[in-house]
Amino acid sequence: MEPLISLTSVVVPLLRDNVDTDAIIPAEWLRSLASDPGEGLFARWRYRADGSADPEFVLNDSRFRDARILLTGANFGCGSSRENAVWALQRFGIRCVIARSYSDIFQENCFKNGVLPIIASPGDHALLVRCCAAEASYVVSVDVAAATVTTRDGAVFTFELDLRRSNRLMSGSDEIDATLALADRIDAFRALHRLAKPWLYPANGDGSDG
Repeated sequence: MEPLISLTSVVVPLLRDNVDTDAIIPAEWLRSLASDPGEGLFARWRYRADGSADPEFVLNDSRFRDARILLTGANFGCGSSRENAVWALQRFGIRCVIARSYSDIFQENCFKNGVLPIIASPGDHALLVRCCAAEASYVVSVDVAAATVTTRDGAVFTFELDLRRSNRLMSGSDEIDATLALADRIDAFRALHRLAKPWLYPANGDGSDG
């Protein structure tokens, strides 16, 4: 994954509560691995019935085409536990979501795929909403190591982010990478375990387990 250390971007305001994963990427976009999940992001709101872009939807505004931060409401990512919802955000270019709250599974899927889900306090969230309403192309900066969001006007607010997740975001690694980094320790354990309990391992004579 691409490391996420800091991020300065215009904010996309999608100020809705209870946006479920089927709204983030509709089920019809899950039928083939050949389809680009980024094209399916918010497809029912983003496209008209004839497939053309709906100019009223915020992501179709040219000012937000390269945005990497999404501002939304409470309970974002609720509904089914489809990981494709995070893939859709990531493929579109969104690396950070700022919301009042998230579905637990969606939040965990974000961290597994290099997207930072920030939970903003009511006051901080209201400030960002006011800023985006006052200025359409409002820019903020996110610092992962410091766990801060800095507005264009110099206001700073913090968010909770544990060290393990912070390190993985900044290194661009995931849980599989973390496991592979322990390969020597895993191999050493297996060797000792084989000696202690040889009956659990087939005797192939080639040193393999199967």
